[in-house]
Amino acid sequence: MHLPSHDQWHHLRVWKYAKILMNHTVKKGLAISETDIERLIITVFFHDQGMSETLSKDHGKISRQICKTFFNQSAIEPPPNFELVLQAIENHDKKNYTEAVKTEIFDLQQFINLSDDLDALGIIGAYRYAEIYLLRKTNIQELPETVLINMMGRFQHFTKTFYNDKTFAKSQNQRFLSAHNFFKDLGFQLKQIEYSPESHLGAMGVINVIKNEIIKNKLSPLKACELVLNGNNDFYCHHFFERLGKELEGSFKI
Repeated sequence: MHLPSHDQWHHLRVWKYAKILMNHTVKKGLAISETDIERLIITVFFHDQGMSETLSKDHGKISRQICKTFFNQSAIEPPPNFELVLQAIENHDKKNYTEAVKTEIFDLQQFINLSDDLDALGIIGAYRYAEIYLLRKTNIQELPETVLINMMGRFQHFTKTFYNDKTFAKSQNQRFLSAHNFFKDLGFQLKQIEYSPESHLGAMGVINVIKNEIIKNKLSPLKACELVLNGNNDFYCHHFFERLGKELEGSFKI
């Protein structure tokens, strides 16, 4: 399925963020066992597999079943308390964050949620939000506010979790602002002029490239970046895809 926002590279980036979170929390005194790590690896690399069958926010249920089927049909032994993995996969996209943050024990659900949330930041995050919300038929006029509410909830949860480590939280703040500012720009532009599917200008132009080249014509994000950089003279659009290309290329490195 052509869904670059949730493809194998997304899963790899989430694993990289999970490793960053683990390194950070271990330094703060949290004990993480090899079994914890094994459960987290499996959770990370299966969490969005259900998106191959549905774009629904409930895709975690299908991801859970895909993971369960994989282990039932393979010779690989699942880790102890495998149900914890299946539950974390199923519930990874529940972002209401009403429960208290757990910082004294390793919490698999919290780790997959936080790691997944960190990939919703940066220019990659802005692109990922735009692609999946467009595929879910979100009205263009409602897109900025809808995304910003979701994004703010995720980032506030992250900062609340690491409230006692301002240096670590601050390290992700610039990535948050990159994604946040794009949708603020889009909202401002939509208030100034009516949406045009033919526009190549500003944040609206970015949305149209994602709609036309990545979703409709099924180009890879990197190919879309190349297309824009070779043929679009609008500074905003050009700058967005220049940054997206650099972030993507950097994320491919192990």
